[in-house]
Amino acid sequence: MHNIIRQTLAAGKPSVGSWLNLGAPLAAEIMAAAGYPWLCIDAEHTPYDMDSIAHMLRAIESRGALPLVRAWDHAPQTAARLLDAGARGICFPHVSTPEQARSLARSMRYPPRGVRSIGSSRCTTLSPQYRTLADDDLLCIVQIEDMEGIGNAEAIARIPDVDIGFLGPTDLAASMGVTPGSDEHEQALQSFREGCARAGKPSGIPVADGDTARRRILEGFQFIDLSSDMALLQMGAAMELGIALNR
Repeated sequence: MHNIIRQTLAAGKPSVGSWLNLGAPLAAEIMAAAGYPWLCIDAEHTPYDMDSIAHMLRAIESRGALPLVRAWDHAPQTAARLLDAGARGICFPHVSTPEQARSLARSMRYPPRGVRSIGSSRCTTLSPQYRTLADDDLLCIVQIEDMEGIGNAEAIARIPDVDIGFLGPTDLAASMGVTPGSDEHEQALQSFREGCARAGKPSGIPVADGDTARRRILEGFQFIDLSSDMALLQMGAAMELGIALNR
């Protein structure tokens, strides 16, 4: 088990992947074949069930990419089921406190390091040594989406076994009552990045395009969600139709 995200970040390089919202294994294969080293299945905002998530995991793995899942809640049973299905990391949305982060990190690790239940499941087919390797392989990614989380960014990032701090900029702007990209919003994003840096943990952010990704990387963000299968399809379809109709 070699976690390309861990390896890339440990080498001091940015890790750029993408999000999956279409619910289509073929879309996941296409994204992985295009060279994205990791892809995150968005089980929070897309109507996946566990069977479809398992198919998505297989599709991502088949082209050599690393599969992550964004969970739909904080329940330990949810984390266990996603990991048992073969997710190599989980992004937990709406994390605001160190206490939440500690509980989530422990839900991903086996005893005595955590509280993950041991069972016979698909994950054990990933490696004969899965249960020995899993605790140091799996990524706990906590997503901060409100000002309480921004204020607690450093404390959250310092929690053992929290691996990456990740922003939810749109929900953050909504919680602040400001427009995304406003000065106040941007200050909150940078405050989060700085808090993670002080804790010695990488920070992440979603971006819409490659130019924005390059800018965020130069600022110091290291874990970049570059668009999504759905957004790329929407953008490409609109652009090509516009060219065809000269508009």
